[in-house]
Amino acid sequence: MNVAQHAGKILAAWNRADPVTFELALESALHSCRRSAPLGGLEYERQEVLQSVIERLWSIGAPGSRVRPELPAASRSLHAGLMLLEHLSQRAAA
Repeated sequence: MNVAQHAGKILAAWNRADPVTFELALESALHSCRRSAPLGGLEYERQEVLQSVIERLWSIGAPGSRVRPELPAASRSLHAGLMLLEHLSQRAAA
């Protein structure tokens, strides 16, 4: 699975508001980023961005459990992370 597909899977789980599926999608994507060699420089950069977004989402917590969107900093980080995932996932649709 490539970066765009992982990003799309994470967003789909987020949109379903399913914390378990969301966490599994994050774990799967992070594991993939850490073990697979990207095909080309652009995919490597996209993989680095995806990994950074996942780590940031984990740092503010997963939905339904530890996310504190009422905190301004967490809300901004969450929004920025979701926007980056949207951007990364658009490659899969193209």
